Amino acid sequence: MGLFEDENRKTERVLIKKARALSNRKNRVFYFNAAALSVYGWQMAIPVVLGIFVGQFLDDHFPAVHFSWTLNLIIIGFGVGFFNATRWVRQAGKVEKKHKK
Repeated sequence: MGLFEDENRKTERVLIKKARALSNRKNRVFYFNAAALSVYGWQMAIPVVLGIFVGQFLDDHFPAVHFSWTLNLIIIGFGVGFFNATRWVRQAGKVEKKHKK
């Protein structure tokens, strides 16, 4: 379960409805791609930013000699963000295929 999964699903539904409401096929593809990119971006950005803030806090309060909390949490944030975003893309693809039928 992602941190903002409910909000992302609401945004996804609204943008997909807008895309379907348009009569022009090119506009539908544009809005669907815009929805996918915006949600994908948020899915990637939020864990990285959280990793930066938590990492800086840990570096200030629990310093390590050969270890950077910030750097490691940024890398973990990228991994978590990529996992969430990839999962969302798969789910969005399933929803779009389901609605095409």
